[in-house]
Amino acid sequence: MRRGSLTGRLRLMLVSVVTVMTIAFLVSTFLMVRKEEMDSAVREAELKLTGLSGSISASIESYLELSRLIMMEPDLAAFLRASNDSDIPGLTNDAKYSIQAILNVTNGVEAVYVFRRDGRYTCTKGSVFTLDGVTNSEENWPSEVLSLRGRSREYVNGSGALRRINGTPFISIERAVYDLNSQKLTGYLMMLISGSVIDQTVSSFSENDVCVVGVDGTYISGNMDIADFYERSMAYHGVTHITTEYQGNRVLVSASRVGDEPVVVMSLISLGNISIPGRTTGILIFLMAVTVFITIIVVRFVSHNITDPINRLSREIENSGDKEELRPIDLDMPGNELRILKDSYNSTVTRINELIQELISKEQSVQRAEMRVLQEQIKPHFLYNTIGTISALALENDSEDVSSALETMGRFYRNFLSKGDREIPLEKEVTIVKDYLSLQKLRYGDILIDEYDIAAEAADCIVPKLTLQPLVENCIYHGIRPKGEPGVIRIKAAVEGDDLHIYVTDTGVGMSSEYIDKLMSGKKNGSGDEGSFGLWGTIERIRYYSHRDDVFRITSEEGEYTCVELIIPAIKGALVREEKPDV
Repeated sequence: MRRGSLTGRLRLMLVSVVTVMTIAFLVSTFLMVRKEEMDSAVREAELKLTGLSGSISASIESYLELSRLIMMEPDLAAFLRASNDSDIPGLTNDAKYSIQAILNVTNGVEAVYVFRRDGRYTCTKGSVFTLDGVTNSEENWPSEVLSLRGRSREYVNGSGALRRINGTPFISIERAVYDLNSQKLTGYLMMLISGSVIDQTVSSFSENDVCVVGVDGTYISGNMDIADFYERSMAYHGVTHITTEYQGNRVLVSASRVGDEPVVVMSLISLGNISIPGRTTGILIFLMAVTVFITIIVVRFVSHNITDPINRLSREIENSGDKEELRPIDLDMPGNELRILKDSYNSTVTRINELIQELISKEQSVQRAEMRVLQEQIKPHFLYNTIGTISALALENDSEDVSSALETMGRFYRNFLSKGDREIPLEKEVTIVKDYLSLQKLRYGDILIDEYDIAAEAADCIVPKLTLQPLVENCIYHGIRPKGEPGVIRIKAAVEGDDLHIYVTDTGVGMSSEYIDKLMSGKKNGSGDEGSFGLWGTIERIRYYSHRDDVFRITSEEGEYTCVELIIPAIKGALVREEKPDV
């Protein structure tokens, strides 16, 4: 056995697999237990935080509604609007009692302060708190509250203007007060809610597992030890989870902010010690032994039935491609799969050779079709008739009409040739059609009317040369002329999505539905004559150009009209300017 052979590497792989599998079993088991434990703790924590947040949010919302009722109290509005020479003491008491009447229907509000712009204020239970002496001055009212234009802002332990005498936590709802009629600022309201409101909510949960703090870390309710794990970032990143140590145990600390309130709820869940049971260890040992045995069997089987045959097959495939033409291989392969692989390769080689020949034949057919189209268009009788018409003009009219006709014919053939280009802009293709119809009008006179509707974005799309002229010729010879009366040929073009749509319509004799079905069925010259070659020559060239079959549609009504719609990829190109004829 050669060094570095696939069989040798398979045997080396056996030792590696056994080692890796042993480590993988141990590590994966440990990680699975850890992950399941963590996922369970996260789910439990998020459930607690969601319930606690919802309860606190609903409680605060009820007090926000209460503060709005207080702002609308008439006696309070009279107190705030009163001038300095009014009976301020009486208005102060009236406002105080009206506020107290509203507070009698609820619990938890420690006090309500309402300040006038001149610094006077009224309050309920004012003895519970101590003012710092700055709130009663308008210039010291919090600007972040004033900017809310009457909407509330909540704080933990106030916005710095007062403090509770006994130091227990509270939540303040603060808002600027505006006159209902004039909408002018008249005062500042502070509703102070006891922290016991939060305590009542927390009591419905396990108080040892949850904690409520302010966004600045101020403790409000619950297990105070949990507050030591608080970080300011917990108030700004949705639900935050961290693992840490608490009283010698691994724990999961989770936190989330209560909506837009200045309150963060936290939970603490213990993570048990990881241990692998003896039964699990026995199962792992058994699985490893089975893995080693199966690996040995697999290595021997792969070496005998796969690697060696594949090496032979690989050498034969390399040798089969040494020559210019791929050739099938002849090699006995063990097993159905390898025989199928060899047969599939041989079939693919045969099919590729066939496709190459088909492509060569198709390209030759397309080139012959293009040559036939060009030959069909430059018919001798057309040239003879045009020269005869110009000769008649020379006899009947002056030299200017003759010169114009000759110039039109020269321009037509110059654009027709286009220096051998196979694709030209649609704008130039339309110019060829216009010149062609101008020459035809010399022969048929006013029987032909041509109309054009070419969208600006379609004008510089590239199309195969002589796409429209064969269709226009069909309109004349198989549509308008058999009808025996003046007819209209309309050419419309527009870009729709990624495709250029060209509509060629004539008001001629039309087509029967049976004839259209033969044309749409894909049978070349479905009518049995050569009259439809101009249409089919154009369609075959567009199919080859577009690399798809669905490139045309035909609609018609007998005795009324026929419309041929061409669908070509909308490929933009620089406009080819018409060259001046050589003198």
